[in-house]
Amino acid sequence: MPDFKVIRVSQTPYLYVTKTSSMAPEDISSKMGEAFREVWSFMESRHIRPAGGALSVYYDYSPSEMTFRAGFTVSAADMGKAQGPVSGDMTPAGEVLYFLHKGSYASLRTDYDLMMPHLEAIGRKMGAPMWEVYLNSPDQVPEEQLLTDVFTMLE
Repeated sequence: MPDFKVIRVSQTPYLYVTKTSSMAPEDISSKMGEAFREVWSFMESRHIRPAGGALSVYYDYSPSEMTFRAGFTVSAADMGKAQGPVSGDMTPAGEVLYFLHKGSYASLRTDYDLMMPHLEAIGRKMGAPMWEVYLNSPDQVPEEQLLTDVFTMLE
């Protein structure tokens, strides 16, 4: 079980594109890969270096589909270089529920399922957005060694 913690976070600038997918893991993976490639290509063409990991930010989701932003953390100055389909924004500052997920991206759902009763137990409600920062990738490590920081704004 993840070690859930309530912490305060600062804003983080990022560049992203918005995608919508079904809730099927293979569709999410495909759309997320498209988004990362689009933003990475944009960053390379403008000599923008990432300031941290790749990330996905979730504002809207339902049992059948979700819309998400996927891209890379960058400096505040580079966030201002967004144009065309690539936009810039900041993750919000404030109080979040945080946990580190270890393992495959597909198994993130299990940790999210555990998060809901934890929120209820501490008397808090999930807010928006929720975001994931990918600390390594499947082309660097085996699936069981993947690390993902997960942040959920609290109401």
